[in-house]
Amino acid sequence: MNIYRSWGLEYLHEAEALKKRIGEVRAEPGPDFMGQRARRIQMLYDMYLECMVTGHILQKRGGRLEF
Repeated sequence: MNIYRSWGLEYLHEAEALKKRIGEVRAEPGPDFMGQRARRIQMLYDMYLECMVTGHILQKRGGRLEF
């Protein structure tokens, strides 16, 4: 079951990297022509949520939540 915890932790770390990237995209200067920035943020946020859910499920399957 340790492998599940390890995989879960990897997903949770990736979620944190995505969260940081979302902040960077939000901070980009200039106007958001035609909503391109908003679409990028939404796509990154969807990926972030998937990583969080998957990470937590794997951690629980491995026995306990470590993150």
